[in-house]
Amino acid sequence: MSGEFVEAPHQDVVLFSRVRLNRNYEDLPFSGKITREYADEVVRRTADAVLGSEQGHAYAMIKLADLSEDARSSLVEHHLISYDLLRFAQRSAALISTGKTVTVMMGEEDHLRLQGLLPGLQLERTAELALSMDEMLSEKYAFAFDSQWGFLTSSPANVGTGMRACVVMHLPALTAAGQMGPIMQAVAKLGLTVRGLYGEGSETLGNLYQMSNQATLGRSEEDVIRSLLAAAGQIAGHERAQREQAEKQDMMKLQDTLLRSMGEMMYARLMPVNEMMRRYSDVRYAASMGYVHASLAELDNLIRELQPGSLAVSAGKLLSSREGEILRAKLLREKLPGLVAN
Repeated sequence: MSGEFVEAPHQDVVLFSRVRLNRNYEDLPFSGKITREYADEVVRRTADAVLGSEQGHAYAMIKLADLSEDARSSLVEHHLISYDLLRFAQRSAALISTGKTVTVMMGEEDHLRLQGLLPGLQLERTAELALSMDEMLSEKYAFAFDSQWGFLTSSPANVGTGMRACVVMHLPALTAAGQMGPIMQAVAKLGLTVRGLYGEGSETLGNLYQMSNQATLGRSEEDVIRSLLAAAGQIAGHERAQREQAEKQDMMKLQDTLLRSMGEMMYARLMPVNEMMRRYSDVRYAASMGYVHASLAELDNLIRELQPGSLAVSAGKLLSSREGEILRAKLLREKLPGLVAN
């Protein structure tokens, strides 16, 4: 396999690592009882603490009510905010760092959701980003905390550390071999769960899977990160072994299948998003095997830019389904040849 274009740890299999911390201010009602006045106070004090800090110049403030629906969706497609934040768009906001590695979401189910995001398998560094923001905010405003239960949250599922850590993995070879069922059962025994790309309730697109911790109570932050890191490393190893096995069985057939998808993406005139994700999975697989030379990070970013919300934002207008398929195909024809080469 070619490591020439892998720019982050285990990036051939792991797209990114993300850690989110749910927090509530101790002196304000939680989500179920929060009024618009209290929601505004959450935004006010959080913005005051972050923008008034030494790192404040590195953050941009976004109020979701000021954005179009497509612009909001684009933030989700780039994994900068959660889908849940969209449910509270009229009261919610986000502070996003210029490097897009840290997001402070305000006004979701809980007052705050603090996010760290890095490419590849970098869970420990990602957790440090979120925990550093947690520490900075808690120095100015106290969070709801119980000595026995830990951090208090709107959902009992998040009580304790309030931490949700996840990795998004590209597992085409294991999927093709029918091994995802047993893997999901095995990780469940470790207190982990596997879902679609955008989390609970989302479908699996492009052979991309989100693996995250289930329990937040009774486990330390270090334990959560350690167990997820170990499981991700093992699964990445199994995926690489399965890719090598598929290559040994019939390299010509594997190359033909994967590179045909690249041809489809380069010459198609209509490209529905679900088909794009299938083709992207093949091209990413081919790049990880060294069949084509491509920056995995640039390839991943291109596909995010061609999701429905992001595509409409770049077009500057609402797009019908057919208009989106035409524009997506056009941009693939223009941009993909510059990213990949045989």
